[in-house]
Amino acid sequence: MIKITNLNFQNQTIESIEVNGECIENLEIKLTKTKFNIVIVKDNKIIKKEIKKKDNIVDVVIEEDIENIKVEDIKDDIKEMITLTKIKDLLKAHIPKKNTLVSYGRTIMQVFEYFKVQTIHELLEQDIIDYLEKQYESISTIKNKLCAMYKVYKIFNIESELFKNKIDYYAKKQTIHQDKNKELNKKTIQEGDTIIKYFENKLAELEETVQENWGQQNQLYCVLKIYLTYGVLRPSELLHCKVTEKDCEEENYINILTKQIVINHHKNDRKGKKIIQIDDELVGFLRKGLGKYLVLNQSDILYQSSSAFTKMFKKEFNDYTPYDLRRAVSSSCIAQGNVDEIKKLENNQGHSLNVILENYNVYSK
Repeated sequence: MIKITNLNFQNQTIESIEVNGECIENLEIKLTKTKFNIVIVKDNKIIKKEIKKKDNIVDVVIEEDIENIKVEDIKDDIKEMITLTKIKDLLKAHIPKKNTLVSYGRTIMQVFEYFKVQTIHELLEQDIIDYLEKQYESISTIKNKLCAMYKVYKIFNIESELFKNKIDYYAKKQTIHQDKNKELNKKTIQEGDTIIKYFENKLAELEETVQENWGQQNQLYCVLKIYLTYGVLRPSELLHCKVTEKDCEEENYINILTKQIVINHHKNDRKGKKIIQIDDELVGFLRKGLGKYLVLNQSDILYQSSSAFTKMFKKEFNDYTPYDLRRAVSSSCIAQGNVDEIKKLENNQGHSLNVILENYNVYSK
């Protein structure tokens, strides 16, 4: 039983709170002029309850069954104030992929700022879900943001069936949406060839402007050379890729001595690093950037996200994205039927033939 004395919505004050006759001091509450939320950690359980305003000053006794979520083997962290700073630190420890970390961190901050809370226990899952569903229309965006919140809950060993069920719901909805539009988005093989031809011409133009300093023209030339020769790697794999003369397990890099692009961190890195052998011509151009990163923005700073790089790419290349070229290259390779080239593409782009056929082979006769 929970007994709340003098709950005053107007002044947003409470005299005292008792649980089963014991006065509780170590708790987290959120009290507005219309709603009161309480979270208590007691006897290895999390007790959560919401009370909506009926009268201004009230004494409340909750005798019915309340929501008890067992937290056996819970970390001591759960009994502390789980603040935004603590969450960000733990996300860094649990999420090695920088783009995912940035995306999740942005979502957590967005939710904390919107609800004006200090700790995670002040948030209610349903409120978060309602907010995200109203804020965004894209199925993919909503799912990704729910995944960010669910990740935080899992890190702190807090069960959340609401988040899990909603993520499953949007995952199915996304699959249905993709299947529905797959055939509608099919383009002719000629359109794919047009995209490839455009980038081949841009590569030739960039080659004529290559300079001794490691400017953006040189960088874009090397990126297109990699794309058109070895396959279109995901932007996230090249964003923090360093040109070096030694191997490094901590980051993605291009070793110009071994003539290898080594991608340690990628979408399927649980299967191991991805190694791409490159030719002498590309190595010659890459030497100009020795000790520097493959891609920098106009201020010579690393791009903070794939979307920032893609925005620049679209502006530079007739509104095409790297994924437009990725699809065109994939379809062209499938159409030619060269088994060796298909195998190379499977490795370099990080997709099996079935996935390429299902999602990237969008050009038909």
